[in-house]
Amino acid sequence: MADVVQTAAFEGGTLRLLDSGCKAREAVLGLPLSRLIVKMVRVPDEARADPAAYAAPILQAMSPYPDEPLTVSYETVRETERGLVVLAAALPESAADDIAEALDAAKLNVTRVDALAIGVLRGAWGALSVGGDVSSRRLLLISSPDCISIIVLDGDAPSAIRAVSGESDLRREVMLSLLEAEDFGGARPVKETVIIGDLAAEGVEAFAPVRRIEVGEDAALVGVAERSLDAATLNALPQSWREVLEETRFKAKLRRNLFVFGGIWALIMLVLFGVPVAYGFMTDYQRDLCKEHSRQYRAVATMRDKVRLVQKYSDHARGALEVMKAVSDRLPQGITLTSWSFKRDEGVKVSGEADEAEQVYRFKDNMAEAGAEGEDGESVFTSVVLNGPSAGRGGKQKFDLECSYQGEDEE
Repeated sequence: MADVVQTAAFEGGTLRLLDSGCKAREAVLGLPLSRLIVKMVRVPDEARADPAAYAAPILQAMSPYPDEPLTVSYETVRETERGLVVLAAALPESAADDIAEALDAAKLNVTRVDALAIGVLRGAWGALSVGGDVSSRRLLLISSPDCISIIVLDGDAPSAIRAVSGESDLRREVMLSLLEAEDFGGARPVKETVIIGDLAAEGVEAFAPVRRIEVGEDAALVGVAERSLDAATLNALPQSWREVLEETRFKAKLRRNLFVFGGIWALIMLVLFGVPVAYGFMTDYQRDLCKEHSRQYRAVATMRDKVRLVQKYSDHARGALEVMKAVSDRLPQGITLTSWSFKRDEGVKVSGEADEAEQVYRFKDNMAEAGAEGEDGESVFTSVVLNGPSAGRGGKQKFDLECSYQGEDEE
């Protein structure tokens, strides 16, 4: 069965749905007993393997269409040492043309066919209070627009089931049903007559006390829906309807598979043709981004060079006069500078001579400790290298002092 199945009933010539808002295309169909051929059958132990085959000739003999083969279904009611007690049923296709038309109009495919009277019996079972009383017999009358369903219960199992028209002599039909039940299950006292639906009790109160049971409007449909969940319950679906159901399911499955395969094929084509196109668009987009980034980078680099050039020539802390002042301020007494070499981008190199070597070292330490401070108060010189001192003519100590500072490219 499909994941979502509708429940429908065909009564009074119209199709009624349990849930009119359900969009399911498969349905469990409940029919009045007058539409079905039903019979309680005792299946001997030797025929236990195939009760439907054993019951088929019995129902065939009851059919108003003797030349039409029946698809017999059964439901096991009780198991005994001598065999099975089953409820056998079949739906003659020749009597179901109007049902088929209504189902086609509603675009429903039937998966199961059950009896509405048994659905009502399921809904009223709690109110019957059968319990463990298996020695007595109950007469159950169920009224519906199509017929009156008569079910004789021996304890918790039916012993006779039949449908009669509303115009029939109800007393006579009840008598025949009780005789059938006695023939099937033996003589038992009738404990009560239970009436479900709008049915007059006149003529039947003589058999047993009458009790009425009220069930909901959709009790039959709800009961059929609950019974459909059990695979062992009755399913009087004709063979041709089964074939139509299988064909419809096959076509639906084929359409789904074709849709899936079509989607996969479209996805493959999209990958084969769409990815290169998308990759080309992405490549062009990245190329444009790179070009724009390169243009902006060049513009920023040009502006940075201009700013650095302005900063370079506006920074007087590295000018020749400032550097000369910084060196002069830190020049100890007794040292004479003999040469001066200044490069703005590199630093200053001085040579000189001193009376004593200690004066040279003091000069070097002065330059190393403080350096030449710029306008921002930071040291300009990053390294101070002393070559010497070495003794020269006249006892003078000669030396070379090289002071360098951070270049523009290293900042």
